Amino acid sequence: MRCWLFLLLCGHAIAGPLMVESRTMAWKAKAEDAPLYAAGWARGDIKMPYLLGGTDVANRINDVLYLSVVGIAAPLKAGKTFQLTESSGELDGTASLDFSVLRNDGRIFSLAMNAEGCGAYCESYVRSYSFDTATGRALSAVDLFTPSGLAVVAKAMQAERKRRYMAQIKDLKRQQAELKRSQRGDLSDIEERIAFNEECLGRERQQNSPQQDVLRYMRFSLPKNKAAVFSSGRCSAHVNRALDDVDEVDLVLLPKDLAGLLNAYGKALLLEQAKAAPPDDLFEQVLHGKIGNAAITMRLNRPYEDGSFSGVYYYEKYHKVLSLRGIKKGSNLELTEQLAESDQAKINLDITAAQWFGQWLGNNKQVPVILGW
Repeated sequence: MRCWLFLLLCGHAIAGPLMVESRTMAWKAKAEDAPLYAAGWARGDIKMPYLLGGTDVANRINDVLYLSVVGIAAPLKAGKTFQLTESSGELDGTASLDFSVLRNDGRIFSLAMNAEGCGAYCESYVRSYSFDTATGRALSAVDLFTPSGLAVVAKAMQAERKRRYMAQIKDLKRQQAELKRSQRGDLSDIEERIAFNEECLGRERQQNSPQQDVLRYMRFSLPKNKAAVFSSGRCSAHVNRALDDVDEVDLVLLPKDLAGLLNAYGKALLLEQAKAAPPDDLFEQVLHGKIGNAAITMRLNRPYEDGSFSGVYYYEKYHKVLSLRGIKKGSNLELTEQLAESDQAKINLDITAAQWFGQWLGNNKQVPVILGW
């Protein structure tokens, strides 16, 4: 009892693992009505995780996953399936979807969404999601790292990519020399690979602002037994992927690498140091509030450098997801609903630390809005 009380008072007590089940998308439409990439949907090729328990933590995690991955409000109850709705445009081009839990230790819940997307070609890709299991907060690198720490990560990733391409070029040139000496084999493939890797290396050397890539183009994950992993995409397009021996580049940062890179909240979660409050940033979090007297749920993506961003929200009475586009101007957010390919109502919000206040404007009405964690 004394040990338990000591841990609780020190803020180091952690909950047990979260309970998660797999749900398959219910798909009953006629095959002829579905696009070609959806041929496997009726066979259960679209699977999603669902956190059980009905707690605030489970509900927040479910909302983030269903809104961002499949574009619908999370199911209200546990079950074997979930319904596709007309607002689930996030599945456009998705042939299959599944998940794997990377970490579930009572401190961090982390998983990988493994998908196959189809456009001109079909390719597999991975999206990573991590959460603070004490609160359900979605975790990004911005939440855990200091700005200077992110700059260090960006430079390290750029250096690692250069190192990989240089090593690959060196190895290919060695093979090229051996083939020339033996006068056996076709040199054309190796020459193509050398040229491709030299082009990729040249792109890395021309990169002027690598820190932007940490936030926008790198995948951030928190797997078991590894403190943090940043993954950058491959250099190749589909047409020349066969030449890309380097492929994705992972930068694995173990606890010994992280001490000087994390903020206080990051150190509390990843290094199990003293408890610390998360940042005030509400982007990428599930927010609850009201438009007038109507309860709503909203999630806004992090703005780009020009201030533009996208998001979604829904009235909890209807659970129909509405798309948003927006622009951040200082401490103000200007949001516009997007319905039927036309702009509809507008929402103006003032950013404060704990809550966002503003107005909903539409149908010649002005209604107060309040949102918060």
